[in-house]
Amino acid sequence: MSEIHKNLNTIAITTRDPIEQKDALVKIIKIIKSRSIDVIFESHVANSLGVQGYEFDELTKRARVIISLGGDGNFIATCRKAARSGAYVYGVHTGHLGFLTDSTLDGFGGFLDQFLAGIYDVERPYMLRANFNKNGKITTKLAFNDIVLMRKKIDTTSHIDAFLNSKHFNSYFGDGVIVSSAMGSTAYNMSAGGPIIYPLCDAYSVTPICSHSLTQRPLVLPKEFGLEFRSNDDVVVLIDGQDRLDLIEFDSVDISVSDIRVNLLRHQGRDYFGVLKEKLRWGHQ
Repeated sequence: MSEIHKNLNTIAITTRDPIEQKDALVKIIKIIKSRSIDVIFESHVANSLGVQGYEFDELTKRARVIISLGGDGNFIATCRKAARSGAYVYGVHTGHLGFLTDSTLDGFGGFLDQFLAGIYDVERPYMLRANFNKNGKITTKLAFNDIVLMRKKIDTTSHIDAFLNSKHFNSYFGDGVIVSSAMGSTAYNMSAGGPIIYPLCDAYSVTPICSHSLTQRPLVLPKEFGLEFRSNDDVVVLIDGQDRLDLIEFDSVDISVSDIRVNLLRHQGRDYFGVLKEKLRWGHQ
């Protein structure tokens, strides 16, 4: 059992758009302070409130718990930045869909009381790692959700060669390929016809985007398998939709499961399949 809740005196808050989230910020600050806990903010959030703030790395040194306020996009960005620090992330949802975040703003007070009483779960999903190779030099990026290789121009198709554990196994012709983590399998991967993977499984998926071959199908791979992609076409690589690199500027990109994991705080007994049923309207005609 984690003891992160003990002697907790500071919680950090970050959100992508503090102006849009102003009312939610005021409400969540009030909830936290009413439990005699101090609140600190990432710099751009603090600026909107007229108080002192901190860059994210400093924020994680001053607070063990970080609240991501907003939608799944902000949650993904927060997890990517927090992964290396060991900080614990909790997602409060104010958006439209909310697959990844844990509670709504109205439900946050209830979670906080349970958390302070030691009633909560910790999930530690893995990150994906992309190593971009150029003449022996490596540029590394981490992804929480997915790594997408796709055509850069709308009027062309892409040809991407794929290698599994250093052996060529496929050539993808079409719009591109999605490499998705288990946690990200309900995002772009699912929309492209890929499989839903239970988020704590140490597996990931490879899903073609609008393939020109009817025989191409998604793959689910164990964490021990590493992928390599090469292409001479104008292919862009998107890391969680937030970082963008041109594959043609590199010799290849190697994608694998990273040893780095994210610490997520969750309601105790959170029902993942209940979330799927609600969000995807399973059982409804």
